Amino acid sequence: MKVKQPDTSGALVAQKPLVESELIEPAKTHQVAQFKHSVPLTSCRVDPTGTYVVAGAQDLDIQVWHLQTQAQRTLKGHTSWVRSFDFSKDGNTLYSACWGGDVKVWNMADAAPQALMTIPAHKGSARWVRLSPDQTKLATCGNDLLVKVWNIADGELLQTFSGHERHVYAVDFHPDGRHLVSQDLMGVIKIWDMQTGKLARGMDASLMTGYDNKFAADMGGARDLQFSPDGSELASAGITNVANSFAGIQDPIIMLFDWKTGKEKAQLKPDKTFQGIAWGVRYHPDGFLIGAGADRSGKGELWFSKPGEKEFFHTLKLPKAARGLDLLADGRHLVVPHADGSVCTYRMTAKAKLFGT
Repeated sequence: MKVKQPDTSGALVAQKPLVESELIEPAKTHQVAQFKHSVPLTSCRVDPTGTYVVAGAQDLDIQVWHLQTQAQRTLKGHTSWVRSFDFSKDGNTLYSACWGGDVKVWNMADAAPQALMTIPAHKGSARWVRLSPDQTKLATCGNDLLVKVWNIADGELLQTFSGHERHVYAVDFHPDGRHLVSQDLMGVIKIWDMQTGKLARGMDASLMTGYDNKFAADMGGARDLQFSPDGSELASAGITNVANSFAGIQDPIIMLFDWKTGKEKAQLKPDKTFQGIAWGVRYHPDGFLIGAGADRSGKGELWFSKPGEKEFFHTLKLPKAARGLDLLADGRHLVVPHADGSVCTYRMTAKAKLFGT
């Protein structure tokens, strides 16, 4: 039986592996589903099994949508906006960090998930949470200028790394499991050796900051941070050329760094008419890079870049600001949280068919 193409509010159903006739074509990217919340969203994450998408918003709650049934759940308990998530490999455990300073652990297998554990991670905002490659530790960072590593089993603090002089915006484990990388408000990137407990070296992302004369404030910080799958490259998304950040007069940028040398490889920027923030960056399994941004006009864009190239080979204009992105495990779809309160799913293949067809 022929399956009808879904409209943009349709649900997603069980995924199948890619087949030869459904090769990824970024230039064919288009919206296939939408999930709505009443408050502007600030972040999202898809679990590794492709079952759920979770989103933070400009409220205190976490929204959870089942991608197949569209069923929505709300997780309550945070005291401020949630800006960062991570999942266990099996998708059963969710980790969330909020600007109130706490990290919470949720059992997603429960019909009505409650927080299994609350870690008072930072004084001031807990801006980021990441799970280690071996699934035994959590890394967090925050406004107390610290990077911390926690035992996932009981929430015990294992290591504290100090040395940043401004708010730390993002942290991630290198795929080797030995190193942590963190980036702060001023674009300072530090690489920490977890075995020695010391600073190993640094990278210079100072281009990703600026001073707003109108509001007399420094603006910058990584809005997203990700390693390439093989760990050879680090991508950081944020802003540059700040003129009036509160009015959105600044340029989005994604900087790429060579892990071995620590040197900058590329500065990826959209068309000069686009002013705002690069909120997300992801490496696709096929090797290309995807970025997402919000323009000062309230609209957004998705950007696609090939390895070794310094310009985007494709840009998809969006009717609403993009505040991040994540990839589904099938490699065909990505999800984007938007400032209008919606999470939209976009398909990167030429054929607009339901999953499983």
